[in-house]
Amino acid sequence: MAGAFTAAADDVNAVMYNSAGLAQLKGIELTLMHSIWLAGIFYDYLAFAYPAGEIGTFGIGIVYVNSGEILRWDEAGNPGDSFSASNIGINLGYGTIINEELSLGITLKLFNESIDDVGAFGFAADLGGIYRTPVKDLKLGLNVQNLGPKFGFGEAFWLPIIFKFGAAYTGVRNMLLSAEYHQPIETYGILALGMEYWYRNIIAVRMGFNFQGKFDLNEWYENVAGPAIMGSIVLGAGVKIDIYEIDYAYKQFGVLQSTHRIGLSLKFK
Repeated sequence: MAGAFTAAADDVNAVMYNSAGLAQLKGIELTLMHSIWLAGIFYDYLAFAYPAGEIGTFGIGIVYVNSGEILRWDEAGNPGDSFSASNIGINLGYGTIINEELSLGITLKLFNESIDDVGAFGFAADLGGIYRTPVKDLKLGLNVQNLGPKFGFGEAFWLPIIFKFGAAYTGVRNMLLSAEYHQPIETYGILALGMEYWYRNIIAVRMGFNFQGKFDLNEWYENVAGPAIMGSIVLGAGVKIDIYEIDYAYKQFGVLQSTHRIGLSLKFK
């Protein structure tokens, strides 16, 4: 759904998108995902959520990203041995229902980045909320991400704070429509649109579109990293059998080619 999940968050993945959505869970949920990314990069993701009754719902999400082997070159242009870069992040989320209309959540994020034999540790927090509007089947979501101290290798820098505003509508039978806007502090905003349709609660079809940046109408973008990357369509599908659900997503990045994601989720009754 191109990341348009801030207002729609209602499952275990809320620990990554908007922890306020964890409050919507009715039972324990677990999900695992593997993504074949660009240029040999891959990342794996695991999340678990546990509803603790009136106390609220707790969740944990773990992400691991690896660059694969990178060839080292010396100043004269001669190849040497290889090295790699990797990131690991842990999200600890909590969501609770304030009243029938409002849910709130918070996520504590711990992460470590390493390149070759150099590493750095950091932490941050996300704050989120979901509001059920007086309009039937319409929800609004807000999430502020990456609130924390400076981070970096040697020279530290502020984390990229992002404001996400979203709306989700479920008034069409078996369908979810979602739209949202992401505003990083220092770059152009991102528009994301998503749609999910379930057939007999067994087969899901998903589609999304996102656009980051802006087009310069005076520049020619053919065969370069321009709008073909900044704006793209995402396609996906899912199959649900009892407590198991298998999902797949495909996204095209123009000259950088495409990415694939496959995930397995378990929703215990």
